Amino acid sequence: MTIFRPPKIRMLTMLLLGGCCFFQLLWIAWAHSRDLPIPSLHPFIDNGAYALQIDGKILRSHNLETSFVPASTIKVLTGLMALDTLGPQFRFTTYFYRDNANNVYIKGEGDPFLTSEAITRIAAELKKREVTEINTLVFDNSAFALEGSPAHSGNSDNPYDAPSAALTVNFNTIPFTVTKDRKVLSGEKQTPFLPMMETLASRYPEGSHRINVNAIPAVTKHSNTIRYSGELFTAIFKDHGITVLNGFSTGRIPQNAVSLLVYKSDKTVTDLVRLCLQYSNNFIANQLYLTCGSKLFGYPATWEKAHKAAEQYVTRKLKLTSMQIRQVDGSGLSTQNKISAAAMLRVLENFRPYVKLLPREKSIYLKSGTLTNVYTFVGYFHNTSGFSPFVIFLNQKANTRNRVLHLLEKEHATLNRSL
Repeated sequence: MTIFRPPKIRMLTMLLLGGCCFFQLLWIAWAHSRDLPIPSLHPFIDNGAYALQIDGKILRSHNLETSFVPASTIKVLTGLMALDTLGPQFRFTTYFYRDNANNVYIKGEGDPFLTSEAITRIAAELKKREVTEINTLVFDNSAFALEGSPAHSGNSDNPYDAPSAALTVNFNTIPFTVTKDRKVLSGEKQTPFLPMMETLASRYPEGSHRINVNAIPAVTKHSNTIRYSGELFTAIFKDHGITVLNGFSTGRIPQNAVSLLVYKSDKTVTDLVRLCLQYSNNFIANQLYLTCGSKLFGYPATWEKAHKAAEQYVTRKLKLTSMQIRQVDGSGLSTQNKISAAAMLRVLENFRPYVKLLPREKSIYLKSGTLTNVYTFVGYFHNTSGFSPFVIFLNQKANTRNRVLHLLEKEHATLNRSL
């Protein structure tokens, strides 16, 4: 049976159906061409921002242009600047010289990985070069001239507060163990027992400790950084049959000194950025940050030169302004660091070739950041079509970043299927 519709009603029905289809298509196109907030996230955000980008388009965002404290997620920017400024294959160098009086001079240029293992390799190489006796070890720290502490400095005994210097050993942190009967031992097998450990251990209870060496007042004429370096080099040299007769001091390399060894770190900048992000290592981050400054503006490295290098990188490479990114250290410990979600997306777009340097949790490449009332995530959702950068900045009392991440990941999966 055929249903008869008058021509006018039939035409009106067709127009209405056509109009609905048109507006539905228009809505889909509009939703996929601009950023929209996600209402389900808002109960978890008192003061913060988020952004999700897919195929170069910001599809979901909130407070996109507002600046927030990024905490350790700023290390992604520090790593990117180091990779671009120093080069992925750059290696830090430490120089060894000997003068006519058989004094050996060690000049550092900021190697953040001058560890006990590295010094063991150096000692073995010097022994091969028939170095068996040294009058005095002289440390030349002139490559860094740090005018005071960075903005974040708390100078606690926590390892994350360890300060930067041109020549430091073991990240400027010292490991030791205090036994029940108050005997002091080295806290790791690769580092020999040092008299400094005994000095520091008197302040600590039984157990294993690793502390920032400069948190405790120096009891000798040398800073704790120099004392630690001097004692460690002397002890490891002794284990390799190299005797230091008259201890250690500080000074500049004289003109009559001849090169004894040029030690290149076994870690490239790529390696250092991976380790910095994997362990959120503040010391590595600041050594890279300072070295970028000296690379562009010459030695000695200073905080001012590093800030200038960061500002230049932001404006020239990332095409952003100091209002969008303000960086005052490499680690993110300072609350004076500020960045918008939109600016961080630009950083992540440029970091895309190095995405696998980030820690991975299932299908998410992720860097977190935490300070008091600061909880942040930045990274990439991974799918078959590639990597989608995202940003979560929360500057609030409630730490809801895991919940926000979970909902943003679900939104990414929905959007990715519809595109």
